[in-house]
Amino acid sequence: MQKKSHVECILRDFPDPKRCRESIWVPFLKDEIGLDENTIIIGHSSGAACAMRILENDDIGKLRGAILVAAAYTDLGIESERQSEYFNRPWNWDKMKKGAEKIHCFHGVDDHLIPVQEARYIAEKMNSDNFHYTELKGVSHFFEPWQDLLDVVNDMLYD
Repeated sequence: MQKKSHVECILRDFPDPKRCRESIWVPFLKDEIGLDENTIIIGHSSGAACAMRILENDDIGKLRGAILVAAAYTDLGIESERQSEYFNRPWNWDKMKKGAEKIHCFHGVDDHLIPVQEARYIAEKMNSDNFHYTELKGVSHFFEPWQDLLDVVNDMLYD
């Protein structure tokens, strides 16, 4: 694995961690963290929905990469997900595809929180030259990092 100098990894506690609202998370990422053409954003679960909204946001330029982990495109019929604001309007799949140089989606077949059909639908809609989907058997909701994720980040850094 190559090493790139001057790579900054930012991992911060987010405001509004219980409700995960788009109206709070997207401005936090945009204004507090900062997003630009060198950014690789990794979003897990509600964070993946946030990353998807960032990819379709006209106020944010094209990112270097986006990694969606355990993503959903619906609120799954869960009131708290509905209140998160991500699912209150249609997704703009065409804009989303153009929001990053590379986009990768991971989903566990055995995810007990977000059915794999959610990610399969996202993969169908996001099908393009810059999108890749990886489905992993025997994996649930990705509560710990794994090597494939690190390999994709490395690929996004050096390609």
